[in-house]
Amino acid sequence: MRTLRLALLSASLLVAAPIFAQQGFAQQAPTPTPEQLAAAIKEDQLSDEKCGVPRNAADDYRPAPLTPDQTRAHRVASTQKYKVDSIASGLQNAWGLAFLPSGNMLVTIRAGGLKTVTPDGKVSELLAGTPAIKTPIRLFGMLDVILDRDFAKNRTIYLAYVTTPEGGANSGYVASAKLAADEKSVTDLKILKEGAGFVPRRIVQGKDGMLMLVTADVITPYNAAQSLKNPNGKVLRINTDGSIPKDNPFVSNKDADPSVYALGVRDPQGMTFGPTGDLYIIENEPRGGDELNLIKAGKNYGFPLISYGRDNDGKLLNNGLTKQDGLEQPIYFWTPSVAFSGMTFYTGDKLPGWKGNAFMGGLSGMQLVRLELNKEGRVIGEEKLLRDRCKRIRDVRQGPDGFIYAITDDANGEILRISPG
Repeated sequence: MRTLRLALLSASLLVAAPIFAQQGFAQQAPTPTPEQLAAAIKEDQLSDEKCGVPRNAADDYRPAPLTPDQTRAHRVASTQKYKVDSIASGLQNAWGLAFLPSGNMLVTIRAGGLKTVTPDGKVSELLAGTPAIKTPIRLFGMLDVILDRDFAKNRTIYLAYVTTPEGGANSGYVASAKLAADEKSVTDLKILKEGAGFVPRRIVQGKDGMLMLVTADVITPYNAAQSLKNPNGKVLRINTDGSIPKDNPFVSNKDADPSVYALGVRDPQGMTFGPTGDLYIIENEPRGGDELNLIKAGKNYGFPLISYGRDNDGKLLNNGLTKQDGLEQPIYFWTPSVAFSGMTFYTGDKLPGWKGNAFMGGLSGMQLVRLELNKEGRVIGEEKLLRDRCKRIRDVRQGPDGFIYAITDDANGEILRISPG
């Protein structure tokens, strides 16, 4: 049965497609042979031996994709020469990373707040004036930070965090604040969106200046993701003052949270704009079925009605349904789970062999995934990087110097810099 499954997968996997690279679009990407596909499945299933067996190694659930190119793309090996340097350490469970005009980096510490890191790796004390993070559980705390596009003029930053107010329940917040000129404190904190049980994960700012937020629905039976009243399990869109854009897709629906832009996601911990301005998220399903999604206004991405994964207890979600009319399919999915966090498209010139590629950090998968996409936005090649380091990758960003930066998630978290080798 296993041999037949491999043969069927290999026969349907990946119609030849062009590779996006520095020179443009090459001719074709080869279709994996049955042997290559078997090797890819083995690679997906096991971590590097010295890292130990990951928690999802025994998960052999592999639902068939709707289209051949939705999973296990041809495995590619980098021709781009690169090196990896640890440029800072001592960052306890860092989550988000932003680059300041001064050359320093602004880093969120999940259980603490904000710190700065100099280019030579000096880590500051916690910045004064940041919101108090109390009793954070593993998935909560100070999460993301970004700079306003006019930061050089207004010193504005945006924060996403979850904390526990005195005597209250876990509550989530998206806020703006001003970073002091000496980078030692923040002031003028303004709450833009909040709520008990609200779980904001990442923030990006569009060219129109509006803020896009992704939120999580992590508690069984996942009632939030399909409810327009509930902001969790969504992509949200707000103005920088917290007001609602008039052209949001559900703004005229009196029964909906007007900030909802798209719905039906589980736990997206990465979001970015692609080279052509499209909005992408990378999403954690409970157990397998992690998704790469292209986000469009008003669309429903299906969770938990459809999924290529299972629930954490191993039970099927909605009887294992993977497609339904009116629900969007992922561009690409992974089984078993990589547990993605952080995402960027590389648009620089310092690593030309990777130009146009997507990079996503893996937590339980302990890897940095590189994807090659064709001009239609379909995945045509996948490579797993940094597996030998045995590190949970929490965030990945492109720096202003044209290098790639990743932060690791542990008690002695590091900032890794990937530069030409």
